[in-house]
Amino acid sequence: MRVTALGTSAAYPGPDNACTGWLVEEEDTHILVDCGTGVLSRLQKVLPLKRVTAVIISHMHADHFFDLFPLRYAFKYGVGVPDPIPALYLPPGGTQVLGKMAGVLDRHRPELFFKETFHVAEYDPTEALSVGPLAVTFAPGNHYVPSWAISLGGTRRVVFTADTGPSSDVEKLAGGADLLISEATYLSVDEEQGPQRGHMTGREAGELACRADPRRVLVTHQWPHRDPRVPVAQAQEVFRGDLALAEPMRTYEV
Repeated sequence: MRVTALGTSAAYPGPDNACTGWLVEEEDTHILVDCGTGVLSRLQKVLPLKRVTAVIISHMHADHFFDLFPLRYAFKYGVGVPDPIPALYLPPGGTQVLGKMAGVLDRHRPELFFKETFHVAEYDPTEALSVGPLAVTFAPGNHYVPSWAISLGGTRRVVFTADTGPSSDVEKLAGGADLLISEATYLSVDEEQGPQRGHMTGREAGELACRADPRRVLVTHQWPHRDPRVPVAQAQEVFRGDLALAEPMRTYEV
């Protein structure tokens, strides 16, 4: 299994980076996990677009799905729609969000905006998906909108926390993963702007790793205006295993 970090920025893309997007590859299956701002241009550097098998979106925040729109235009007006047509798996309620946005861009046929280029479906987070040789399962995160951690299991298993505060459900999903890709957005819990938790600190990412005991951890989803090494150092203070900063455009063999 190969995993490529297409983008690791939180909220907005940093210089020479993009928002969240990861390419997971096993055999001839190529899955894009999240498709945030700037991901499409970077995806084209590592994979011909017509080889995309499926796209899975963790939650409906812009930095995790906005580049679905230029990807749609690439398929419709550029490289052509792949054969077989790729699947677009959205979280519950995701079709309504995309439908409203598509209605602004295409007032005449908004219902076809994405259906011309994708098999669009909302996943049931309580059920597993099969995408090629990979089994995809989910766990609810702790975020400002419903967000789902994603596990993809084949010859190895990789788990994405997506955006989440501390969550026992995400911890359970991550248990024993070969690779845990964990968000670590904040330096302190005091940065939360309301009573609800929506992100983890570096230390909390380390604590999650301690409890889940994965073979390897990559820390991601940092603000571009900050030194990303700081939350990594926080995580390393509590987790003594294999933990490093996710490097944009690096491919990891799992």
